[in-house]
Amino acid sequence: MSAASPPRYGPRAAWIPIAVVVLLVLFGLLFYGEARYRNCIARAEAEFPAVPVSAFNQDDTGPLKVSFVAERARALDRCGRY
Repeated sequence: MSAASPPRYGPRAAWIPIAVVVLLVLFGLLFYGEARYRNCIARAEAEFPAVPVSAFNQDDTGPLKVSFVAERARALDRCGRY
């Protein structure tokens, strides 16, 4: 009686674990980039809120009508995924 030989899977099967590790690293980087981007946007929205400004309602805004449109746009432009 002879011992059972291990099955042969061929040279392609050797690349499967390497491909899985590469995909896991890639998905991890994508997840990190997306989380960082969303945090940057949330920080910009908290720092420069989008306030409605009306020229007809001077009780809320006063004569200067404070709005953060330009500052908010610059803060959002600085946000990038990578």
